[in-house]
Amino acid sequence: MYVRQIDDALERVRGVTSVLVYSTIDQDLSRVMDLVRGAAPGASVFGTTSFQGVFTPTGFGRGAFGLFIEASDDVELVHRLVPTSAAGSAGMVKGAASDLVRGADLPAALLVHATPGFEEQVLMGIAQAGLSEVPAYGGSAADDDLSGKWRVFADGRVCDSGVLLIGLRTRKQLFGSFVSGYFSTRQRGRITRSEGRLVQTIDHRPAAEVLDKWMGGRLAELREAGGVALEATALSPVGRVVDRTHGVPRFLLSHPHYVHADGSVSFFTDMPVGEEIEGMMGTAGSLLERTKQAVDRALPHGEYPQLLGGVLVYCGGCVGQIPRQTNDVARLFHTAIRGAPFVGAATFGELGTFERAREKIVRHGNLMCSTLLVER
Repeated sequence: MYVRQIDDALERVRGVTSVLVYSTIDQDLSRVMDLVRGAAPGASVFGTTSFQGVFTPTGFGRGAFGLFIEASDDVELVHRLVPTSAAGSAGMVKGAASDLVRGADLPAALLVHATPGFEEQVLMGIAQAGLSEVPAYGGSAADDDLSGKWRVFADGRVCDSGVLLIGLRTRKQLFGSFVSGYFSTRQRGRITRSEGRLVQTIDHRPAAEVLDKWMGGRLAELREAGGVALEATALSPVGRVVDRTHGVPRFLLSHPHYVHADGSVSFFTDMPVGEEIEGMMGTAGSLLERTKQAVDRALPHGEYPQLLGGVLVYCGGCVGQIPRQTNDVARLFHTAIRGAPFVGAATFGELGTFERAREKIVRHGNLMCSTLLVER
């Protein structure tokens, strides 16, 4: 397993079975896949676009980068690319996810990349296929500026709306984690009126009013006429407690991105009525520290097994908060996995697996960080 930039100088290799590619949107993805297949004949090539750069052992940079899986790694990656949008996506994903099952043999883990907007439908389809107990990690395809240029791609096909499902099979141990790196402000409320990703009221008061109070007035101007709230809320999202580890709550984050003039607020995740939410707080330091935290939480407590390689998924919104420290994110992660090869995407939505009372819970959130690592 090793990482290479995909360019004209890509050397021909033998024994490569599959290549996971993360790329910025300025690359010709069809050409990228042709270059890989020319260098590694017979290999499957698949991946997604990333926000403003790709994480690798050498830093965070623009271009296309591949994690090359060799036959000797004893890791099989089986993928399905599903062109779909929100309407009916769960059923289409169910069919594709079912293809990853071999009789009673489930994949050891899933890596999932969907274009933004219907991630919960994707998870529903995976569950309907009988894969709800399979640990899943990944993130939503991204572009440079939320203009919709994100893509998922596989074996010569490029989709502007779709899902890439990757099933991992191996006799080796896999390690995964899903962390926020944010802290609760202990300000809490319950969603009392919502529709999909639009929250109208919290504790029967306009959502914008409540969130503005939690954030110390940072939404005051937006409450007047409405508008985009990405910058104002990137370090002040809301969180939901999913599980507790030794009494310490673990949060799933949701990013408020638009304040409407009627007092409602749009999020990047579904926000069901009845759920309790908390105001959260992050800092540049915590966004860096969680990179190591993701690795520590993934690995067995007190153990540091040798790793073959892995994948990092890091929120693009958080990249936007620490633009001069993205190389540090890559460096800290590379150090934490003790020099193993990895490739990482900056995504517009993250998914991962929590464990609660031995039950695996796969959720979609925002401003999160996840990792999937393979034992050597």
